[in-house]
Amino acid sequence: MRAPVLVCMSAFAAALLPATAAAKKPKVVEAPAAVDAPAAPVPQAPPDANSQKFAARLMSVQLKEFRPGDGGGAKFIYEEMRFLPDNTWSAKAYVEISGERMDCTESGPWTMDAADSADAAAIGWTVEKTDCAGREAGASLRFHLTIDKSGAAEVKWR
Repeated sequence: MRAPVLVCMSAFAAALLPATAAAKKPKVVEAPAAVDAPAAPVPQAPPDANSQKFAARLMSVQLKEFRPGDGGGAKFIYEEMRFLPDNTWSAKAYVEISGERMDCTESGPWTMDAADSADAAAIGWTVEKTDCAGREAGASLRFHLTIDKSGAAEVKWR
């Protein structure tokens, strides 16, 4: 009599198997669409490879104690100057007259010519905003920057 019981149990188990398999099937949940992170801003530069590499390197350069020009007996120094990816620059500066120091800031747009190499290019910038004594907005400066392997920049008048 045992054999028929086993057959019945097997038939019963077989009848439950599809329902059990369906119950154990993992629920598929679609992950929400990933939101693309905004790309890092890239400065406008000539399209050649050297210019693109130079422009990217320029973003990491910080000029320190740079003298864009003195005048009228005053010493003028950019303590810290940065080139930003939106093709602007900003500088923390000071003017020193007769031993008296006056802190100030300047900023404005910058542009570059096609790079000589991935390490060197002519850069131009315009002073759009200044609160430095004796300085006026509208001045344009042009320099040749060379960035060495350590990230230090050599600046020459152009």
